[in-house]
Amino acid sequence: MKIEQNINSVIVLGSGINALGVVRSFANKKIPVFVIDYQKDVAAYSKYCRFDLCNMPNDEKNFITYLKKYLDNFQLPPVIFPTSDLYLFILLKNAKELKEKVLIPISDWEIVSKLLEKEYLYDLANKISVPHPKTKITNSINDIDSSIKDIQFPIIIKPSITYGFASEMGDKAFIIYDIYDLKKFKDKLAKTSFKNKTLIVQEYIPGNVESLYTITSYANKESEIIGYSIGHKIRQYPPVTGTIISGKVEHVENIYKAANKFIKHSNFYGISNIEFKKDIRDNTYKLIEINPRTGLWNYSVLSCGINLPFMAYNDILNKPISKEFNKEIKLIWLDTFLDLYYSIWGFKSKGYKDYSISIINWFKSISGTKVDAIFSIKDILPSIIGLFLRLNKFLKDQ
Repeated sequence: MKIEQNINSVIVLGSGINALGVVRSFANKKIPVFVIDYQKDVAAYSKYCRFDLCNMPNDEKNFITYLKKYLDNFQLPPVIFPTSDLYLFILLKNAKELKEKVLIPISDWEIVSKLLEKEYLYDLANKISVPHPKTKITNSINDIDSSIKDIQFPIIIKPSITYGFASEMGDKAFIIYDIYDLKKFKDKLAKTSFKNKTLIVQEYIPGNVESLYTITSYANKESEIIGYSIGHKIRQYPPVTGTIISGKVEHVENIYKAANKFIKHSNFYGISNIEFKKDIRDNTYKLIEINPRTGLWNYSVLSCGINLPFMAYNDILNKPISKEFNKEIKLIWLDTFLDLYYSIWGFKSKGYKDYSISIINWFKSISGTKVDAIFSIKDILPSIIGLFLRLNKFLKDQ
């Protein structure tokens, strides 16, 4: 393909719900949007983009060769948005090689790689007085026992670099309630590649899933947050250490102040999601982690009138942009069919019966203005495909 153009296009790496939110950020902007992924998920069916299938990007060299050839089709360098850790890592590690072909509205790998390392993350938080859980760093499985001496149970253990951990261990983090849980965790860890990698051991902050807040923001090249929205989870799967399936947009000024301070001192720019947990013991919001890319519920930000991808697009092209903060609008974001399924049946069938609720209580939990993660009457095909994929998943789970 050769693309005749007088405007910089957009490329989205990935085709899931995250990518769909980015694609819809450019709806009616008269900017061509291209989605690339090794699988065809909901964003691939949006009327606002063109989809191209690529090989699985686990072979970094081959993927970059493919991407360079793909970029040769554009007269002007497109602006590119990675929507997963895998695509983020590959893109930034090879940014110099792609420099003349594409515009990347994110800090370079040197800065981003540090933020992905929990050790650096909490060290910086200490230096700038951003609250975070009591933390110990281990270099291998052999250091875990000594690291917990100053931290009372329950504790949470997670990797310093998250990529690949969930696929090997079955979850992205583990809550350890006693020495018996710890032994089971270590036995499982010993069979994986993470047994000799850096792990983070933290106090577990009490509080349910609704205590988990995320600020989704865009910071300019001066590392100043100029667009953001904040919300907290309603439900996630798995229910204790999982991925959001419903959440509520709700402003918290102290989270914005802490995030802006952290971004400024880290010298980061780009779109990010920073997670905090409200500690009910002292009513502080404690830093948990940062994802330096668009996140799963970025569409909730767009639904509040804050268009972070378009802001990033204009900024990297040196076009004027203005600050856009959401402090007033409250709404519920949810993957409706997934949230309903897990709430009524899924949690129970997966062994989490304490998290199962009645359909009446489900409706109560999502009362208010709602936006679905996929459904849009103006862009209906992703909704149909999304429903089919979820029904297929539900049938397999039975």
